[in-house]
Amino acid sequence: MKRITFWALAAVCLAAGAPLFAAPASAGENEAYVASLPQAKVDVIEQNVVIALTSGIPGMQADAAQLIRDLKDMRAEQSFSATVIPLMGILKNEEADQSARILAALALDRLESSMGNFAITRTALFTDNQKVKHVCTWLAYEKKTGRSADSKGMAIIEPLEEEEGN
Repeated sequence: MKRITFWALAAVCLAAGAPLFAAPASAGENEAYVASLPQAKVDVIEQNVVIALTSGIPGMQADAAQLIRDLKDMRAEQSFSATVIPLMGILKNEEADQSARILAALALDRLESSMGNFAITRTALFTDNQKVKHVCTWLAYEKKTGRSADSKGMAIIEPLEEEEGN
């Protein structure tokens, strides 16, 4: 019974974030609407996203990771630090859904936390999933060099090794 209650609560919590993007008619209105939200509401949204990220439901995890990416774009000053550990958990879990792992990597990259960047680099080195490895490798390369890899026309690069002293 507790398991059903948890999943129902997680679904309701994630659905609570959906009206943020459904109410306004255009992208500009979305940004203005989210920017006008009081900090207390943003904190509740962040807590609900953490619940969705830890739900174990691949679609819910992927949606929550994308929601964090969108929120970070609209509220750049917000750290959304409570989501970093759950996103890392999804990214590093070899049994997790591939799409959820990729979106978790993209969300961690957008959050720009040192722990998230480290998780991306390590996943690029050690994951067995080639698509996740590819995405994490590109993200680590861009973070390390400060430039986009495709600006050089590179098709394939090897995962970056950690430098000593970092």
